[in-house]
Amino acid sequence: MLNKQRLGLFVILGVSLLMAEVRAEISAPQSLSSIQNKANTSTEQHIIMDADDDSESQTAIEDVPIEQIQNFIEAFQLIKQNYVAPLDNSELFENAMHGLVEQLDPYSRYLDAEHYKQLVEFTEGQMAEPQFSLRFNASQNNWKINGVARNTENYRLGLRDGQTVERINGVNIQTLDQRTVKNLLTGALGSVLSVRIKIEDKTQVFDVIRDQKLNYDVQATFTDNHILIIKIKAFQQETTQQVEKLLNTYQKRNIRGLLIDIRDNPGGLLSAAVDLADVFLEQGLIVSTKSRIEPAQRFQALPGTYPITYPMAILQNRFSASAAEVFSAALKQHQRAIVLGETSYGKGAVQKLFPLKQGALQLTVSHYYTPNGQMIEGKGIEADESLNMNTNMNDQQILSQALTAFDRYIALHPVIKP
Repeated sequence: MLNKQRLGLFVILGVSLLMAEVRAEISAPQSLSSIQNKANTSTEQHIIMDADDDSESQTAIEDVPIEQIQNFIEAFQLIKQNYVAPLDNSELFENAMHGLVEQLDPYSRYLDAEHYKQLVEFTEGQMAEPQFSLRFNASQNNWKINGVARNTENYRLGLRDGQTVERINGVNIQTLDQRTVKNLLTGALGSVLSVRIKIEDKTQVFDVIRDQKLNYDVQATFTDNHILIIKIKAFQQETTQQVEKLLNTYQKRNIRGLLIDIRDNPGGLLSAAVDLADVFLEQGLIVSTKSRIEPAQRFQALPGTYPITYPMAILQNRFSASAAEVFSAALKQHQRAIVLGETSYGKGAVQKLFPLKQGALQLTVSHYYTPNGQMIEGKGIEADESLNMNTNMNDQQILSQALTAFDRYIALHPVIKP
């Protein structure tokens, strides 16, 4: 058996060979379309295969912390030799890869080969949840798994009905309400969800795929007071087209005001949010992104053929996130709409997928900034007028508050210049 010193030397030699191999790959980048030809560079989640052959990349590769690698090898050997249960190399390295990334922020993560393969096969912008639900057990004051079907990936992982779920993506769910738990389960189609489950006296963390597509078509309601309410559950490729079709349909009925409801909207495609904001804005910055590794992006509104001039309101809550916040901030800061409800979630991070030889890294590479230069991440978009949106309020009560506040706004702003 190799001793620690010899093992360390072999690892250092291996790292040197790996650096040479990576340099060769950088000089001959693969085509993005060979992995996924549906990727959109303006979306919330990018997939890249190319790497620039510049001095910064070379410096990053050559800056290998040899002493830290030696320390890692020593820890690796100690765990292998002394841990109470036997461990194989692949399990330890997988754990190390997860730990390397997941302490960076809530969105960066390591994907193993199978999860990466599943992710790139899905269509961008679609929202989904796992193929099971959670139900609250009032007598035990905890959340139980429900609806795991046999012969599914979740069943093969070891998930069973009746198991207690303690955390979702690191969030303790014991005291959370149904709406909050459902929002934690929902995300981009194909994305990975970390679920910590208590099985007998032990806890185990499972990575499950959000692979059950949700129907997020735009919905409309027209009130007796001639207010058109449009509910957008997520920003998808068809969202702008669906909204424009509804506006054309209801225009014949003399729209007095438009209320866009983005409560519980987890985001979706940045391009869809930008396109929809452009429908209501005639000029100005919609959103910008800033990054350490690539040039800043700026998305501008362009003049339309038929400007929309009736007043607008946006109804949001603390679960409105990402692309939904981009849309809300653009219309608010250009004074095109009044924002009602609560401060939004505060997710303004852009991720890219960097393929590895096995699996991939999903890393945050830039942040969204509002037209006024405010970073969305960790801050959210404040409402112009707060509403009572606690868990005791039902949907109709919240809408009634919003419509009352919107009526007051319309009385002061009957016509808006886009």
